[in-house]
Amino acid sequence: MSLFTRMAATLSVAASFIGLVGLAPQASAAEPSDGTHCAVVVERVKPGEKFSRVKSRTCSDTGTAAAALSGRTLLVTWYEHAEYGGASTDVYGDYGPCDAAGYVLTAGVWWRDQISSFITYNNCDGQQAVLNNGGAVYYYGFGTPNVGGQANDNIGWLKVWDALY
Repeated sequence: MSLFTRMAATLSVAASFIGLVGLAPQASAAEPSDGTHCAVVVERVKPGEKFSRVKSRTCSDTGTAAAALSGRTLLVTWYEHAEYGGASTDVYGDYGPCDAAGYVLTAGVWWRDQISSFITYNNCDGQQAVLNNGGAVYYYGFGTPNVGGQANDNIGWLKVWDALY
């Protein structure tokens, strides 16, 4: 194996590792294909930052992306279609359930024009969807089977928090 080939392979592995350990600056989901289920683990928003940082992300066509996430707290599952259909992403908090501060999640490149429904868990009963074209829509409760015409396929980021805290 030539030195160039070994260096290219090493750089490829290093780049893959960086993606896996979640050094991305924002909490954005992977970009699934139809039928894919992804799981993302995020931190709370740190002082001076706007979004929760991604610690890890995995995707699977079989729906087993969340298998190794024990000890994490499920915050929200967002879906490609209304009524909880299509591709989906589970977002887990690495610091427990929602409180008054909550978590701020960017939808990512693919999801920015795909979210049509979501379910929240673990005290995340307040949600603010900030739209790609400006404005915001607020939701309360845990199930949103249809985000509505203004927000459908138009959510740039989602804040979830404990509205009763």
